[in-house]
Amino acid sequence: MTQAEFLTEIVRHLSEASLPYMVTGSIASGRYGEMRASFDSDIVVDAPLEHVLRFARSFGQDYYVSEDAVRDAWRRRSMFNIIHFASGNKADIICRKDHDYARAAFARRRRDEALGLQVDLCSPEDIILAKLDWSKRGESERQYRDALGVAKTQGASLDLAYLRQWAGEIGVSDLLARPFQDSQLIAGDE
Repeated sequence: MTQAEFLTEIVRHLSEASLPYMVTGSIASGRYGEMRASFDSDIVVDAPLEHVLRFARSFGQDYYVSEDAVRDAWRRRSMFNIIHFASGNKADIICRKDHDYARAAFARRRRDEALGLQVDLCSPEDIILAKLDWSKRGESERQYRDALGVAKTQGASLDLAYLRQWAGEIGVSDLLARPFQDSQLIAGDE
């Protein structure tokens, strides 16, 4: 099973469970910036626990998913995994955080194409912010390069006022200028 086929299965199960979702991570940054190899799919969900459990229970014996992990992730607003045994494909299912920025980013998701299928996708601005946040946490230079790729590719179409507002809220204002400087864009221009 390819990553695209795996994502198709995940999205089908999300739709059948009536679970609002947003594809983020390297799939979103690859769609809006530069593609890179990735072995997982990052998907934010926003629903009551029973809906998330119904989604998790919809996977058969070919998949690993733990109901205990689902309950814990929902309670802590963290993530749980779905893994396809045969292919090793993994989805990180992230329960949407309960703060203003997480609600704003989720509300801005858009229907777009990724890996050849139509999905609800994180906006380019929010993927830049998320990647800068991960970069700040010391996750890796790869996160910064993803943000840079989106900034370079999306350029003037980005909502800079939105980026500046939420960068301050989530504590990445000091990092926001870097991808724009490195991509020869000027973050102060609207």
